[in-house]
Amino acid sequence: MGEQPTNWFISHWWGEAIWLFVGCILEHCRVRGHGDNIPYWCCAYANNQHDLGKDLSVDPRNTSFFRAMQLCIGVLVVLDPEATPF
Repeated sequence: MGEQPTNWFISHWWGEAIWLFVGCILEHCRVRGHGDNIPYWCCAYANNQHDLGKDLSVDPRNTSFFRAMQLCIGVLVVLDPEATPF
């Protein structure tokens, strides 16, 4: 299997239950009329989780988040019930 380009970059609040996170993605697919094969990229995978400081920069355009978002057609922000974005 080769590379799989992504369509949507997901940013989320780390405190949500996984079933709420997945439910938001499923609802996004339904509302957008996507099938089962639309690739999503969760923000956690844009960073090296073993060296988070490596991807920090004064200029946001030099971060792995920015580079990952540039490859996508859009960003999906998953909010908690109080609309807390991060």
